[in-house]
Amino acid sequence: MAWGTHVWNGGSKFMVFQDILEKNGTAVDAAIATMFCNGVVTMQSMGLGGGFLMTLYKRDEEKAYFLNAREKAPLAVKNEMFKKDESISKRGALAVAVPGELKGYWELYKRFGTLEWKDLVQPAVDLCNKGYIMTKHQYNAFFKNKLDDEDTNFNKWFKDKNNEYKKYGSRIVPTKLCKTLSLIAVNGGDDLYNGTLAKMFLDDLKEAGGIITSEDLEKYEAEWMDPISIKFSTQETVYTSPPPGSGAILTLILGILDGYQFDRDNIEDLNSTVLTYHRIIEAFKYAYAKRTELGDTNFVNISDLLSNLTSQEYAHNIRSKIMDNTTFQDPKHYGAVFYDKGDHGTAHISIIDQNGDAISITSSINLFFGNGMTSKQTGIIYNSVIDDFSFPYFKNYFGLPGSPNNKMQPGKRPLSSMSPTIIVDKDGDAKMVVGASGGTVITSTVAWTIIRSLWFEENVKEAVDAPRIHHQLYPMQIMYEYGVLQQVLDGLKALGHKVQRNLSSIVCALKKENGKITANADYRKGGDVYGLT
Repeated sequence: MAWGTHVWNGGSKFMVFQDILEKNGTAVDAAIATMFCNGVVTMQSMGLGGGFLMTLYKRDEEKAYFLNAREKAPLAVKNEMFKKDESISKRGALAVAVPGELKGYWELYKRFGTLEWKDLVQPAVDLCNKGYIMTKHQYNAFFKNKLDDEDTNFNKWFKDKNNEYKKYGSRIVPTKLCKTLSLIAVNGGDDLYNGTLAKMFLDDLKEAGGIITSEDLEKYEAEWMDPISIKFSTQETVYTSPPPGSGAILTLILGILDGYQFDRDNIEDLNSTVLTYHRIIEAFKYAYAKRTELGDTNFVNISDLLSNLTSQEYAHNIRSKIMDNTTFQDPKHYGAVFYDKGDHGTAHISIIDQNGDAISITSSINLFFGNGMTSKQTGIIYNSVIDDFSFPYFKNYFGLPGSPNNKMQPGKRPLSSMSPTIIVDKDGDAKMVVGASGGTVITSTVAWTIIRSLWFEENVKEAVDAPRIHHQLYPMQIMYEYGVLQQVLDGLKALGHKVQRNLSSIVCALKKENGKITANADYRKGGDVYGLT
């Protein structure tokens, strides 16, 4: 049996996934093919111009792997470039980091792929040439990050003869991107790094004022790493993303809360629910304070910090500091000495295949439509990942400086909230595969889904659909979704919490119990679930 769930906005995706599985493709094959298609249909969130983080579990080896295909700062980058105007880290050619997406697919394929490479790319080529139906989510994204009015590709794809944005429901055919995918199908995944596509990509970016060079592309490598892991008291093992991902923050949250031995009774009545939510929020606050100390481990030595974030003793120590009758408003109480700006939109898929292998993969170009520009010749949307670095020139509302461990350096990867996660039971079977999109709220959302599913004993649909709460320390307030009971919010306010309705994150999750797999893709954006027996 093989199952997959992924956030997707299109109509042809079922056949793509089905075709790969029916050809005896594996989770890896299905993931690559699906991500190529996602890069067409959800180009506002991810694509060949971005990067991804992936956690992989191989059932026959009972071993987890992690692949880091996060973007890197160009070798010519300097912090001084952004001193006068931080906004150019979001918009324009200087916002672009060296993309890792395609190199990551290629590296994953070379190590674990089983089908022919062209067979994994061709579904995206076909989908692209046929066109896809624009969703309301993609349409709304036009107005959340203004596109370059002079960009010929965007204008051709998304505007009508009156130069107005096409309405959602329109068919979109991104022609230049289709040709690029056709080249990749024939030439392989290195073409963007040392081939025909590399020259076109660089020429276009240089013309726009970018500083990425052929040396940047040629030197880029996706990096295999050991995943972050912890073991629950119930003997399940959590595998998730090391830095530059935020899996270590996720494991700290879960490690703190594991000691409470939560079960369904903890949300059975109002008083219990308020106390439980308060404890979860406090765990979020302590954990997000530590996020400001994370950074690319190829540039900063944080081995002691990572040991603490996965330590039962350290989690117990923090749990002992949580007071059940109050909260605190000073970030320094929770250990924050720096701040980080946070990141933005992403896309995620979760898969379990017929072999019991599992993949959790999260991809991003950062802001909606990246930096708002495309490569004229290739149709690839440039990322805006430089904005994910912390800049020393700017302080936040609380007067805290940007995190030095996440400062920009040539060749460095910026911190990300992406937390692709796989939970394995005591028998070595993948029990849960989960991840999320949505920037800084990703980590708490993944934690919330795991808590509700494993500890509150909710099925995967209940866990994903349940209204969420979030706290990232900055700003000093709980963010909550519609559906959280007012009595619960009042109880949290009585403990000293400030609350604000404002939350956006999209989850897709799989859960395996008693030999059956259930799956749910988040209604908040519009995703899909597919299974094959």
